[in-house]
Amino acid sequence: MTERPLGVTIIGILWIIGGILALVTGLGIVVLGSVVAGVFGLFIGAAGLIIGLVYLVLGVGCFKGWPWVWTVGVIFSIISIIMGLFSLFSTGAGALLDIIIAAVILYYLFRPNVKAWFGKA
Repeated sequence: MTERPLGVTIIGILWIIGGILALVTGLGIVVLGSVVAGVFGLFIGAAGLIIGLVYLVLGVGCFKGWPWVWTVGVIFSIISIIMGLFSLFSTGAGALLDIIIAAVILYYLFRPNVKAWFGKA
């Protein structure tokens, strides 16, 4: 196996941080949202918890070089770009940073050395 590219390490760290933030947010929404919004709040919070867990696993998978992490990372990056485009119309320019980060990650995942790390070359 090749040496892990620095960018993969950075992406892994970003996904772990994002996963922790999503877990904390999801847990808060489960607790407070279920009181305020009932089942809907519980559902939204549970979705946040699941997304947080997926990002944590993706982050760890970057360090381990698990082949399926590349595929799921590409899918999540595309979803992030699409969601960012929708957010751009509702929240404004703040969503632009999310779009740029997701696009850079998507581009980077297709670099030959990155694909080789994940066993996709």
